[in-house]
Amino acid sequence: MELAGVVIPDSEICKAATTLAEEASDPFLFNHAMRTYVFGELVGSKASQNYDSEVLYLGAILHDLGLTERFAADDRFELDGADAAAEFLRERKLPDHKIDLVWDAIALHATFSIPQRKVPEIALVQVGAGIDVGAVPLELLTPQLIDEVLEALPRLDFKTAMLAAMARVVKKKPQSAMLNLMSDVGERLVPGFERINFCDVVHHAPISES
Repeated sequence: MELAGVVIPDSEICKAATTLAEEASDPFLFNHAMRTYVFGELVGSKASQNYDSEVLYLGAILHDLGLTERFAADDRFELDGADAAAEFLRERKLPDHKIDLVWDAIALHATFSIPQRKVPEIALVQVGAGIDVGAVPLELLTPQLIDEVLEALPRLDFKTAMLAAMARVVKKKPQSAMLNLMSDVGERLVPGFERINFCDVVHHAPISES
């Protein structure tokens, strides 16, 4: 399979990861994961970066497992997804150093700035996802390439559906929204949600100041 000149990795582990993501995710979320890889790969190749496309693909296709009912656990959705991906890849004997890269790519993809200080496999997952959600400038790619990707992988009301999926996570475990972008989702979309302010955490610490 090829999209906008990007060949989708088809190793056995990549095909298994694709199947997992497609089975666990709603169609809008699966298409987002696929677009994340294609956009990341397009930016990486444009910048002539050296990286492992298989690792980039695994990080991209699995990066939102934590938003699915199947893999949502008790932590931030990025960490739930990273843990689920690592377990899946470990069972399939992917080398530990590659699993570590995938875990970092997924765990950091919703954190600004830090991934861009890391290796390309980590940085490009965030870039690809960021382009698709509007957090990274579209100008990194040509309108023609973007249109080609969207024609093959339609958004399926992505904006509304993605925020709704994130809101479900915040409603279920509001503590996971502390000090990250999920608090914005909770504040806007979850009735009764109260943002945990870090200043309150410090002030209310049960430690004597004397």
